[in-house]
Amino acid sequence: MKKIVTLATLSLGMATPAHAGTTALVGATAIDGTGTAIEDSVILVDEGKISCIGTADDCKVPKKADIVQLAGRYVTPGLIDAHVHFAQTGWLDGRPDGLNAPDIYPYPETMAALQADPGRWHRAYLCSGITSVFDVGGADWSVTGEHATDTDRPDRARVRAAGPLITHASEYNANYVADGHPEFAPFLPFDTDDEVRAGIAHLQAIGSNAVKVWFLKPKPERREELENRLLLTGQLAKQAGLPLIVHATGLDEAKAALRAGASILVHSVDDKPVDAEFLDLLKANDTVYTPTIVVGEGWLRAMAAVATGAAYNIDDPGKCVDDAIIERIVTPERLKGQAERLTPDYVVDRALAIGREQAIMAHNLRAIRDAGGRIVTGTDAGNPLALHGASIYWEMEAMQAAGMTPVEVIEAATIAGAKAMGVDGETGSLTAGKSADLLIMPDDPRKDVTAFRLISHVMRKGTLYEQHELQVR
Repeated sequence: MKKIVTLATLSLGMATPAHAGTTALVGATAIDGTGTAIEDSVILVDEGKISCIGTADDCKVPKKADIVQLAGRYVTPGLIDAHVHFAQTGWLDGRPDGLNAPDIYPYPETMAALQADPGRWHRAYLCSGITSVFDVGGADWSVTGEHATDTDRPDRARVRAAGPLITHASEYNANYVADGHPEFAPFLPFDTDDEVRAGIAHLQAIGSNAVKVWFLKPKPERREELENRLLLTGQLAKQAGLPLIVHATGLDEAKAALRAGASILVHSVDDKPVDAEFLDLLKANDTVYTPTIVVGEGWLRAMAAVATGAAYNIDDPGKCVDDAIIERIVTPERLKGQAERLTPDYVVDRALAIGREQAIMAHNLRAIRDAGGRIVTGTDAGNPLALHGASIYWEMEAMQAAGMTPVEVIEAATIAGAKAMGVDGETGSLTAGKSADLLIMPDDPRKDVTAFRLISHVMRKGTLYEQHELQVR
Protein backbone atom coordinates (compact mmCIF):
# COMPACT_ATOMS: atom_id res chain seq x y z
CA MET A 1 0.00 0.00 0.00
CA LYS A 2 1.59 3.25 -1.10
CA LYS A 3 1.50 6.18 1.32
CA ILE A 4 1.14 9.44 -0.62
CA VAL A 5 2.45 12.55 1.12
CA THR A 6 1.98 16.06 -0.22
CA LEU A 7 4.20 18.98 0.71
CA ALA A 8 1.20 20.57 2.38
CA THR A 9 0.95 17.69 4.87
CA LEU A 10 4.62 16.72 5.22
CA SER A 11 6.16 17.62 8.56
CA LEU A 12 9.45 16.82 10.21
CA GLY A 13 7.71 14.28 12.40
CA MET A 14 6.41 12.52 9.28
CA ALA A 15 9.69 12.75 7.42
CA THR A 16 10.92 9.41 6.19
CA PRO A 17 14.29 8.65 7.77
CA ALA A 18 17.08 6.79 6.02
CA HIS A 19 16.88 2.97 6.08
CA ALA A 20 13.10 2.92 6.59
CA GLY A 21 12.05 1.70 3.16
CA THR A 22 11.68 3.43 -0.18
CA THR A 23 10.82 7.10 -0.49
CA ALA A 24 9.69 8.23 -3.94
CA LEU A 25 10.00 11.90 -4.87
CA VAL A 26 7.62 12.29 -7.78
CA GLY A 27 6.79 15.01 -10.31
CA ALA A 28 9.53 17.60 -9.82
CA THR A 29 11.99 18.93 -12.37
CA ALA A 30 15.22 17.29 -11.26
CA ILE A 31 18.32 19.39 -12.01
CA ASP A 32 21.05 16.84 -11.54
CA GLY A 33 24.09 19.13 -11.10
CA THR A 34 25.83 18.02 -14.30
CA GLY A 35 23.84 20.10 -16.78
CA THR A 36 20.96 17.66 -17.23
CA ALA A 37 17.36 18.19 -16.13
CA ILE A 38 14.52 15.68 -16.01
CA GLU A 39 10.97 16.97 -16.21
CA ASP A 40 8.28 15.15 -14.20
CA SER A 41 10.99 13.06 -12.58
CA VAL A 42 10.96 10.13 -10.21
CA ILE A 43 13.70 9.88 -7.58
CA LEU A 44 13.74 6.71 -5.49
CA VAL A 45 15.60 6.79 -2.19
CA ASP A 46 16.57 3.63 -0.32
CA GLU A 47 18.82 3.26 2.73
CA GLY A 48 19.99 6.85 2.50
CA LYS A 49 20.98 6.68 -1.17
CA ILE A 50 19.42 7.44 -4.53
CA SER A 51 18.50 4.07 -5.99
CA CYS A 52 16.98 5.40 -9.22
CA ILE A 53 16.42 8.73 -10.95
CA GLY A 54 14.65 9.24 -14.26
CA THR A 55 11.19 9.26 -15.74
CA ALA A 56 8.27 7.19 -14.49
CA ASP A 57 9.20 4.59 -17.08
CA ASP A 58 12.81 4.51 -15.87
CA CYS A 59 12.02 4.25 -12.16
CA LYS A 60 9.08 2.09 -11.15
CA VAL A 61 7.72 3.11 -7.76
CA PRO A 62 7.44 0.11 -5.41
CA LYS A 63 4.00 -0.65 -4.01
CA LYS A 64 5.04 0.03 -0.41
CA ALA A 65 6.94 3.23 -1.15
CA ASP A 66 6.19 6.48 0.64
CA ILE A 67 5.41 8.90 -2.20
CA VAL A 68 6.11 12.62 -1.89
CA GLN A 69 4.30 14.57 -4.60
CA LEU A 70 6.45 17.40 -5.98
CA ALA A 71 4.62 18.60 -9.08
CA GLY A 72 5.68 22.15 -9.93
CA ARG A 73 8.79 21.95 -7.73
CA TYR A 74 12.50 21.79 -8.51
CA VAL A 75 15.05 19.42 -7.02
CA THR A 76 18.82 19.96 -7.01
CA PRO A 77 21.73 18.30 -5.26
CA GLY A 78 22.57 19.67 -1.84
CA LEU A 79 24.86 22.68 -1.94
CA ILE A 80 28.58 22.37 -1.22
CA ASP A 81 30.58 25.13 0.41
CA ALA A 82 34.18 24.39 -0.56
CA HIS A 83 35.71 26.99 1.78
CA VAL A 84 34.66 27.20 5.42
CA HIS A 85 36.34 27.48 8.83
CA PHE A 86 34.75 25.66 11.77
CA ALA A 87 37.14 27.46 14.14
CA GLN A 88 35.86 30.90 13.13
CA THR A 89 32.52 32.33 14.15
CA GLY A 90 31.38 34.82 11.54
CA TRP A 91 32.47 37.73 13.71
CA LEU A 92 35.71 39.37 14.80
CA ASP A 93 35.99 37.19 17.90
CA GLY A 94 37.07 34.31 15.65
CA ARG A 95 39.95 36.20 14.02
CA PRO A 96 42.23 37.69 16.70
CA ASP A 97 44.92 38.13 14.05
CA GLY A 98 42.62 40.76 12.50
CA LEU A 99 41.31 42.64 15.54
CA ASN A 100 42.54 41.28 18.84
CA ALA A 101 40.37 42.12 21.85
CA PRO A 102 41.02 39.41 24.47
CA ASP A 103 39.48 41.46 27.29
CA ILE A 104 36.18 41.57 25.40
CA TYR A 105 36.26 38.25 23.54
CA PRO A 106 38.69 35.85 25.28
CA TYR A 107 39.71 33.53 22.48
CA PRO A 108 39.95 30.37 24.64
CA GLU A 109 36.33 30.91 25.69
CA THR A 110 35.26 31.31 22.08
CA MET A 111 36.98 28.05 21.09
CA ALA A 112 35.65 26.20 24.13
CA ALA A 113 32.12 27.21 23.14
CA LEU A 114 32.62 25.95 19.59
CA GLN A 115 34.09 22.64 20.72
CA ALA A 116 31.31 22.13 23.26
CA ASP A 117 28.65 22.25 20.53
CA PRO A 118 29.92 20.18 17.57
CA GLY A 119 26.59 20.44 15.79
CA ARG A 120 26.45 24.24 15.83
CA TRP A 121 27.60 25.06 12.31
CA HIS A 122 26.05 21.87 10.96
CA ARG A 123 22.64 23.19 11.94
CA ALA A 124 23.33 26.41 10.04
CA TYR A 125 24.55 24.48 6.99
CA LEU A 126 21.62 22.10 6.69
CA CYS A 127 19.18 24.93 7.37
CA SER A 128 20.73 26.77 4.39
CA GLY A 129 20.74 23.74 2.09
CA ILE A 130 24.44 22.95 2.46
CA THR A 131 25.07 19.21 2.77
CA SER A 132 28.89 19.11 2.39
CA VAL A 133 31.68 21.50 3.42
CA PHE A 134 35.46 21.73 3.11
CA ASP A 135 37.16 23.26 6.15
CA VAL A 136 40.33 24.70 4.62
CA GLY A 137 42.17 25.83 7.72
CA GLY A 138 42.10 25.79 11.49
CA ALA A 139 43.71 24.40 14.63
CA ASP A 140 44.20 20.66 15.10
CA TRP A 141 40.74 20.26 16.61
CA SER A 142 39.17 21.42 13.32
CA VAL A 143 40.32 18.04 11.95
CA THR A 144 40.10 15.79 15.01
CA GLY A 145 36.93 17.13 16.65
CA GLU A 146 33.58 15.34 16.60
CA HIS A 147 32.14 17.97 14.24
CA ALA A 148 34.57 16.69 11.55
CA THR A 149 34.82 13.00 12.41
CA ASP A 150 31.17 12.12 13.09
CA THR A 151 29.41 13.40 9.98
CA ASP A 152 28.13 10.27 8.27
CA ARG A 153 24.67 11.05 9.62
CA PRO A 154 21.56 12.88 8.41
CA ASP A 155 21.77 15.75 10.90
CA ARG A 156 25.27 16.87 9.86
CA ALA A 157 26.93 17.99 6.67
CA ARG A 158 29.70 15.87 5.19
CA VAL A 159 33.09 17.35 6.18
CA ARG A 160 36.63 17.28 4.85
CA ALA A 161 39.22 19.32 6.78
CA ALA A 162 42.73 20.58 6.08
CA GLY A 163 43.89 21.57 9.56
CA PRO A 164 46.62 24.09 10.43
CA LEU A 165 47.93 26.37 7.69
CA ILE A 166 51.61 26.30 6.77
CA THR A 167 52.79 29.90 6.40
CA HIS A 168 55.66 32.34 6.65
CA ALA A 169 53.24 34.56 8.63
CA SER A 170 53.01 32.16 11.58
CA GLU A 171 53.81 35.01 13.97
CA TYR A 172 50.04 35.60 13.99
CA ASN A 173 49.83 32.56 16.29
CA ALA A 174 50.69 34.89 19.18
CA ASN A 175 47.15 36.23 19.18
CA TYR A 176 45.64 32.73 19.11
CA VAL A 177 47.73 31.01 21.79
CA ALA A 178 47.30 33.64 24.52
CA ASP A 179 46.65 32.42 28.05
CA GLY A 180 48.65 29.24 27.50
CA HIS A 181 46.52 27.54 24.86
CA PRO A 182 48.94 26.36 22.11
CA GLU A 183 46.31 23.86 20.94
CA PHE A 184 44.42 26.76 19.35
CA ALA A 185 47.31 27.75 17.05
CA PRO A 186 46.09 27.59 13.44
CA PHE A 187 49.48 28.16 11.76
CA LEU A 188 52.55 25.99 11.18
CA PRO A 189 55.93 27.59 10.35
CA PHE A 190 57.38 27.84 6.85
CA ASP A 191 60.81 29.33 7.54
CA THR A 192 62.94 26.25 6.86
CA ASP A 193 62.61 23.12 4.77
CA ASP A 194 62.70 21.01 7.91
CA GLU A 195 59.77 22.99 9.34
CA VAL A 196 57.77 22.16 6.24
CA ARG A 197 58.63 18.47 6.55
CA ALA A 198 57.61 18.50 10.19
CA GLY A 199 54.40 20.36 9.38
CA ILE A 200 53.30 17.88 6.73
CA ALA A 201 54.14 14.97 9.04
CA HIS A 202 51.93 16.61 11.67
CA LEU A 203 49.07 17.03 9.22
CA GLN A 204 49.33 13.36 8.27
CA ALA A 205 49.35 12.36 11.93
CA ILE A 206 46.12 14.17 12.77
CA GLY A 207 44.31 12.96 9.63
CA SER A 208 44.18 16.14 7.56
CA ASN A 209 42.61 15.91 4.11
CA ALA A 210 44.95 18.47 2.50
CA VAL A 211 48.09 20.55 2.95
CA LYS A 212 47.09 24.20 3.09
CA VAL A 213 49.66 26.96 2.53
CA TRP A 214 48.81 30.54 3.46
CA PHE A 215 51.08 32.19 0.91
CA LEU A 216 50.87 35.91 1.58
CA LYS A 217 52.90 38.29 -0.57
CA PRO A 218 56.57 37.76 0.41
CA LYS A 219 58.99 40.59 0.98
CA PRO A 220 61.12 41.05 -2.16
CA GLU A 221 64.26 39.76 -0.45
CA ARG A 222 62.49 36.52 0.52
CA ARG A 223 60.47 35.82 -2.62
CA GLU A 224 62.89 33.38 -4.26
CA GLU A 225 63.45 31.50 -0.99
CA LEU A 226 59.74 31.17 -0.24
CA GLU A 227 58.73 30.26 -3.77
CA ASN A 228 61.34 27.50 -3.73
CA ARG A 229 59.98 26.30 -0.38
CA LEU A 230 56.48 26.30 -1.84
CA LEU A 231 57.76 24.04 -4.63
CA LEU A 232 59.18 21.72 -1.99
CA THR A 233 55.89 21.77 -0.10
CA GLY A 234 54.07 20.69 -3.22
CA GLN A 235 56.50 17.79 -3.74
CA LEU A 236 56.24 16.67 -0.11
CA ALA A 237 52.43 16.95 -0.13
CA LYS A 238 52.29 14.76 -3.22
CA GLN A 239 54.55 12.18 -1.57
CA ALA A 240 52.26 12.25 1.47
CA GLY A 241 49.23 11.62 -0.74
CA LEU A 242 47.63 14.94 0.20
CA PRO A 243 46.41 17.64 -2.19
CA LEU A 244 48.12 21.02 -1.98
CA ILE A 245 45.67 23.89 -1.52
CA VAL A 246 46.88 27.48 -1.41
CA HIS A 247 45.70 30.91 -0.26
CA ALA A 248 47.34 33.20 -2.82
CA THR A 249 45.40 36.32 -3.78
CA GLY A 250 48.15 38.04 -5.77
CA LEU A 251 48.77 37.02 -9.37
CA ASP A 252 52.48 36.37 -8.79
CA GLU A 253 51.76 34.31 -5.68
CA ALA A 254 49.00 32.36 -7.45
CA LYS A 255 51.38 31.48 -10.29
CA ALA A 256 53.93 30.26 -7.75
CA ALA A 257 51.21 28.10 -6.22
CA LEU A 258 50.32 26.65 -9.61
CA ARG A 259 53.96 25.88 -10.35
CA ALA A 260 54.09 24.05 -7.03
CA GLY A 261 51.18 21.85 -8.11
CA ALA A 262 48.30 23.42 -6.21
CA SER A 263 45.10 21.47 -6.73
CA ILE A 264 42.93 24.28 -5.36
CA LEU A 265 43.36 28.05 -5.21
CA VAL A 266 41.07 28.84 -2.31
CA HIS A 267 40.61 32.52 -3.24
CA SER A 268 40.39 34.77 -6.28
CA VAL A 269 43.34 36.57 -7.74
CA ASP A 270 42.35 40.09 -6.77
CA ASP A 271 45.32 42.39 -7.45
CA LYS A 272 45.43 42.34 -11.27
CA PRO A 273 43.84 40.58 -14.25
CA VAL A 274 44.97 37.02 -14.82
CA ASP A 275 47.18 36.52 -17.88
CA ALA A 276 47.81 33.77 -20.41
CA GLU A 277 50.58 32.24 -18.29
CA PHE A 278 48.24 31.91 -15.31
CA LEU A 279 45.46 30.39 -17.42
CA ASP A 280 47.86 27.93 -19.04
CA LEU A 281 49.17 26.82 -15.63
CA LEU A 282 45.67 26.56 -14.21
CA LYS A 283 44.47 24.35 -17.04
CA ALA A 284 47.64 22.25 -17.21
CA ASN A 285 47.29 21.45 -13.49
CA ASP A 286 43.50 21.08 -13.66
CA THR A 287 43.49 23.37 -10.65
CA VAL A 288 40.22 24.36 -8.99
CA TYR A 289 39.51 28.08 -8.59
CA THR A 290 37.41 29.28 -5.65
CA PRO A 291 36.38 32.95 -6.10
CA THR A 292 35.23 33.84 -2.52
CA ILE A 293 33.97 37.15 -3.88
CA VAL A 294 32.03 38.46 -0.88
CA VAL A 295 34.33 37.74 2.08
CA GLY A 296 36.28 40.99 1.75
CA GLU A 297 33.07 42.96 1.84
CA GLY A 298 32.17 41.17 5.07
CA TRP A 299 35.43 42.27 6.68
CA LEU A 300 34.76 45.84 5.56
CA ARG A 301 31.20 45.86 6.89
CA ALA A 302 32.37 44.43 10.22
CA MET A 303 35.06 47.08 10.58
CA ALA A 304 32.60 49.81 9.57
CA ALA A 305 30.13 48.55 12.19
CA VAL A 306 32.82 48.76 14.86
CA ALA A 307 33.93 52.21 13.70
CA THR A 308 30.40 53.65 13.68
CA GLY A 309 28.65 51.55 16.31
CA ALA A 310 25.86 50.81 13.80
CA ALA A 311 24.90 47.12 13.72
CA TYR A 312 24.98 45.21 10.44
CA ASN A 313 21.57 44.21 9.07
CA ILE A 314 21.91 40.43 8.74
CA ASP A 315 20.74 38.93 5.45
CA ASP A 316 19.54 35.51 6.57
CA PRO A 317 16.44 34.47 4.62
CA GLY A 318 16.33 30.96 6.09
CA LYS A 319 16.73 32.03 9.73
CA CYS A 320 19.83 29.87 9.98
CA VAL A 321 22.15 32.17 11.95
CA ASP A 322 22.00 31.42 15.66
CA ASP A 323 21.24 33.87 18.45
CA ALA A 324 24.71 33.70 19.98
CA ILE A 325 26.51 35.06 16.93
CA ILE A 326 23.71 37.54 16.17
CA GLU A 327 24.09 38.95 19.68
CA ARG A 328 27.75 39.73 18.98
CA ILE A 329 27.10 41.16 15.53
CA VAL A 330 24.40 43.55 16.71
CA THR A 331 26.55 44.96 19.54
CA PRO A 332 29.61 46.23 17.65
CA GLU A 333 30.01 49.13 20.09
CA ARG A 334 31.74 46.68 22.47
CA LEU A 335 34.81 46.90 20.25
CA LYS A 336 34.77 50.60 19.52
CA GLY A 337 37.56 51.37 21.97
CA GLN A 338 39.70 48.62 20.41
CA ALA A 339 39.56 50.08 16.92
CA GLU A 340 41.37 53.40 17.00
CA ARG A 341 42.70 52.83 13.50
CA LEU A 342 39.19 52.62 12.06
CA THR A 343 39.00 56.29 11.15
CA PRO A 344 36.60 57.53 8.45
CA ASP A 345 39.55 57.79 6.05
CA TYR A 346 40.52 54.17 6.75
CA VAL A 347 37.00 52.91 6.13
CA VAL A 348 36.67 54.92 2.91
CA ASP A 349 40.06 53.74 1.66
CA ARG A 350 39.17 50.12 2.42
CA ALA A 351 35.81 50.51 0.67
CA LEU A 352 37.55 51.80 -2.45
CA ALA A 353 40.08 48.96 -2.28
CA ILE A 354 37.37 46.31 -1.83
CA GLY A 355 35.43 47.73 -4.77
CA ARG A 356 38.53 47.56 -6.96
CA GLU A 357 39.28 44.01 -5.84
CA GLN A 358 35.73 42.86 -6.51
CA ALA A 359 35.87 44.30 -10.03
CA ILE A 360 39.12 42.42 -10.68
CA MET A 361 37.70 39.23 -9.16
CA ALA A 362 34.66 39.42 -11.43
CA HIS A 363 36.87 39.96 -14.48
CA ASN A 364 39.11 37.04 -13.52
CA LEU A 365 36.17 34.75 -12.85
CA ARG A 366 34.86 35.37 -16.35
CA ALA A 367 38.33 34.85 -17.85
CA ILE A 368 38.74 31.53 -16.08
CA ARG A 369 35.22 30.43 -17.03
CA ASP A 370 35.83 31.37 -20.66
CA ALA A 371 39.14 29.46 -20.64
CA GLY A 372 37.40 26.31 -19.41
CA GLY A 373 38.81 26.42 -15.88
CA ARG A 374 37.26 24.52 -12.99
CA ILE A 375 35.31 26.81 -10.64
CA VAL A 376 33.76 25.96 -7.28
CA THR A 377 31.68 27.89 -4.78
CA GLY A 378 33.27 28.73 -1.45
CA THR A 379 32.35 31.44 1.04
CA ASP A 380 35.26 31.58 3.54
CA ALA A 381 32.53 31.13 6.14
CA GLY A 382 33.57 32.01 9.66
CA ASN A 383 35.33 35.22 8.72
CA PRO A 384 33.68 38.44 9.94
CA LEU A 385 30.16 38.60 8.47
CA ALA A 386 30.84 35.61 6.20
CA LEU A 387 28.19 33.72 8.12
CA HIS A 388 28.08 29.95 8.26
CA GLY A 389 25.22 28.83 6.04
CA ALA A 390 23.62 32.09 4.92
CA SER A 391 26.67 33.38 3.02
CA ILE A 392 26.29 30.63 0.41
CA TYR A 393 23.43 32.63 -1.14
CA TRP A 394 25.47 35.84 -1.28
CA GLU A 395 28.41 34.06 -2.91
CA MET A 396 26.31 32.27 -5.53
CA GLU A 397 24.52 35.49 -6.37
CA ALA A 398 27.85 37.33 -6.66
CA MET A 399 29.13 34.65 -9.06
CA GLN A 400 25.99 35.07 -11.15
CA ALA A 401 26.34 38.87 -11.09
CA ALA A 402 29.96 38.50 -12.22
CA GLY A 403 28.81 36.81 -15.41
CA MET A 404 28.36 33.10 -14.73
CA THR A 405 25.04 31.65 -15.82
CA PRO A 406 22.75 30.21 -13.15
CA VAL A 407 23.40 26.69 -14.46
CA GLU A 408 27.16 27.27 -14.21
CA VAL A 409 26.77 28.50 -10.65
CA ILE A 410 24.64 25.47 -9.72
CA GLU A 411 27.33 23.14 -11.03
CA ALA A 412 30.04 25.11 -9.19
CA ALA A 413 28.05 24.72 -5.96
CA THR A 414 27.35 21.00 -6.39
CA ILE A 415 29.30 18.55 -8.52
CA ALA A 416 32.37 20.77 -8.95
CA GLY A 417 32.58 21.27 -5.19
CA ALA A 418 32.26 17.53 -4.62
CA LYS A 419 35.13 16.87 -7.02
CA ALA A 420 37.29 19.50 -5.30
CA MET A 421 36.66 17.79 -1.96
CA GLY A 422 37.28 14.35 -3.39
CA VAL A 423 33.76 13.16 -2.55
CA ASP A 424 32.15 13.16 -6.00
CA GLY A 425 31.70 9.40 -5.75
CA GLU A 426 29.44 10.03 -2.76
CA THR A 427 27.58 13.25 -3.51
CA GLY A 428 27.37 16.36 -5.71
CA SER A 429 24.88 15.13 -8.29
CA LEU A 430 21.51 13.39 -8.42
CA THR A 431 22.92 10.04 -9.46
CA ALA A 432 21.91 6.52 -8.58
CA GLY A 433 24.22 5.11 -5.95
CA LYS A 434 25.10 8.47 -4.40
CA SER A 435 23.94 9.76 -1.05
CA ALA A 436 20.46 11.24 -1.13
CA ASP A 437 21.58 14.81 -0.42
CA LEU A 438 19.15 17.13 -2.18
CA LEU A 439 17.04 20.27 -2.01
CA ILE A 440 13.46 21.07 -2.99
CA MET A 441 12.31 24.57 -3.93
CA PRO A 442 9.34 26.25 -5.61
CA ASP A 443 11.24 28.38 -8.15
CA ASP A 444 13.54 27.37 -11.00
CA PRO A 445 17.18 28.05 -10.02
CA ARG A 446 18.23 27.74 -13.68
CA LYS A 447 16.62 31.15 -14.21
CA ASP A 448 18.11 32.83 -11.14
CA VAL A 449 20.09 31.36 -8.25
CA THR A 450 18.14 33.52 -5.81
CA ALA A 451 15.69 30.57 -5.96
CA PHE A 452 17.89 28.88 -3.34
CA ARG A 453 16.75 31.47 -0.81
CA LEU A 454 13.32 29.79 -0.85
CA ILE A 455 14.33 26.18 -0.20
CA SER A 456 11.30 24.34 1.18
CA HIS A 457 12.91 20.98 2.03
CA VAL A 458 16.36 19.54 2.62
CA MET A 459 17.23 15.86 2.36
CA ARG A 460 20.48 14.58 3.86
CA LYS A 461 21.32 10.87 3.63
CA GLY A 462 17.72 10.07 2.80
CA THR A 463 16.07 11.93 5.69
CA LEU A 464 13.72 14.64 4.44
CA TYR A 465 13.31 17.79 6.52
CA GLU A 466 11.10 20.82 6.10
CA GLN A 467 13.36 23.86 5.98
CA HIS A 468 11.35 25.73 8.60
CA GLU A 469 11.93 22.85 11.03
CA LEU A 470 15.68 23.28 10.55
CA GLN A 471 15.61 26.98 11.38
CA VAL A 472 17.74 27.74 14.40
CA ARG A 473 15.76 30.72 15.66
